[in-house]
Amino acid sequence: MRFGTTSMKKKLILGLLVLGVGLVMVPMFAAFEAHVINVTATIENALRVHAAAIDFGTVFPQEVILGGFSVETSDSFSATTQQRVKKIDYVVKQKPKPRVDTPENTEFCHNSTPTNPGDPNDPYYATCYPILCSYLSKHPKYVEEGDTGIDAFHDWQTALGTGHLDKTLGIDLSDQWIVDLDVPCFGGQCAQDWTHQGWELPAGLEHQVFGCDIWVEVTNVY
Repeated sequence: MRFGTTSMKKKLILGLLVLGVGLVMVPMFAAFEAHVINVTATIENALRVHAAAIDFGTVFPQEVILGGFSVETSDSFSATTQQRVKKIDYVVKQKPKPRVDTPENTEFCHNSTPTNPGDPNDPYYATCYPILCSYLSKHPKYVEEGDTGIDAFHDWQTALGTGHLDKTLGIDLSDQWIVDLDVPCFGGQCAQDWTHQGWELPAGLEHQVFGCDIWVEVTNVY
């Protein structure tokens, strides 16, 4: 009986050793064959925006001055060889303008606010212009499907214009936008016919240069 027990133990140990060798060999066989799937993509912008800087120069309260820009499909999007996507939705929004366009200044202006908006010496204004955005209306010159504008005297942080381009029939490949500056007055100096109470500028900012960046952002391509 003891001999039989010893023999069984030897067989069990041998079997475990064989199993261990088999487990070690599995990853070695798995590495003997590999297949490569090449993935590439050319990334292009869907839109082209035509706009030089809009410089209204020196303006006066209650003037209305016009500017503008245009938006169109890019060459790669409108190419006849590209038929997979045909429509673009985009928004027109506005953000505070840095005095010097660098990524650091842009991030600061977008994420910070002046401690005292009416003080031209507030540290915020060393990097960013006083904000002009609320006084700029933005309207499509020709209203087509999906195009909506923004009137002046709005909350620049939430107000959005929308645009839509569709190359399906080749008839909506560009939009023209009109930008109106509806010049506000300074607090305590407004004319009697001023109708936008609550939108006056702080009197301490008189003689300052104001600024705003208009952003055109694609929201959907389909």
